[in-house]
Amino acid sequence: MCGIWALFGSDECLSVQCTCAMKIAHRGPDAFRFENVNGFTNCCFGFHRLAIVDQLYGMQPLRVKKFPYLWLCYNGEIYNHQLKTRFDFDYQTKVDGEVLLHLYDRFGVQKMASLLDGVFAFILLDTANRKVHLGRDTYGVRPLFKFLTDDGFLAVCSEAKGLVEITHSMETAASIVPFLPGHFEVFDLKLIGKVQSVQFEQFHCCTREPAHALYDTVGGLSSDFGEETVKRNIRSLFENAVRKRLMAHRRIGCLLSGSCCRLNQKMAYTDSKNLFDKRTTFSEQYSRQNVQKHIHFVFEIRKTVCKYVLPKTHQVAVLASPGSNSVKKIISH
Repeated sequence: MCGIWALFGSDECLSVQCTCAMKIAHRGPDAFRFENVNGFTNCCFGFHRLAIVDQLYGMQPLRVKKFPYLWLCYNGEIYNHQLKTRFDFDYQTKVDGEVLLHLYDRFGVQKMASLLDGVFAFILLDTANRKVHLGRDTYGVRPLFKFLTDDGFLAVCSEAKGLVEITHSMETAASIVPFLPGHFEVFDLKLIGKVQSVQFEQFHCCTREPAHALYDTVGGLSSDFGEETVKRNIRSLFENAVRKRLMAHRRIGCLLSGSCCRLNQKMAYTDSKNLFDKRTTFSEQYSRQNVQKHIHFVFEIRKTVCKYVLPKTHQVAVLASPGSNSVKKIISH
């Protein structure tokens, strides 16, 4: 995960306001950046990076030479970033989120959002047309909060805690609200940095087939409803769902959890096509005094399964006291 934060039209000193963004620093331990928007008073982006893809050009706000007027901050993963092949986009980075810039330039924000297959929350600034766009994935997997005052000051953050101490003089009290999943919002941006909401729409509902399904590259499933065919189809869908989520340009680890029967099911699905090749896996191991006898038996079987199926598995010892002592910090984060 990464942390995104932005202000548009702040009346206060931005260097002071930026201290609020540090409250979400835990979301991006690799790097952070604050950047003013040239030509627009009191507008600023903040970003905390967890570097997963494109170590060289993955910092945000993301900007490319082809679209110098677009500024993008997003948190998430865009699984169908290979839409560049379908639409003949000329990518300048290896960042999965660059597809947002190309889709927006060609189709506008509504179709851009509807074509995305992934989990995401984004802030997209178009200085040429003086627009600010916000959006969030259908199920709200990635968080996004906003704070909008009656005089047009807008603050956006991945977590509410990055907004609670924002200072701004206003006549009417404003609230921090979660941005609705499956929606996008468009704001007009004035030269003084203030904004005005002009469009708020739903781009997708979970009861409808997503627009990106038209361009999915997964092989077609057989229409035969025999039992074996149905089993093969389920297996194919499961494997493809796992595979598209395993994109990274650095070493990643996978946490193995669940009961013995669930673990065996996972291994049967994933090992058949080596989805975990070259990946390190981790399995929690509780001390004997902290678990009941039958639970300890499950852990021992899991350890044996991992030994033969996933040789790069590490047992991670978990003690009760450190876990309970961390509850307050975890809730805060």
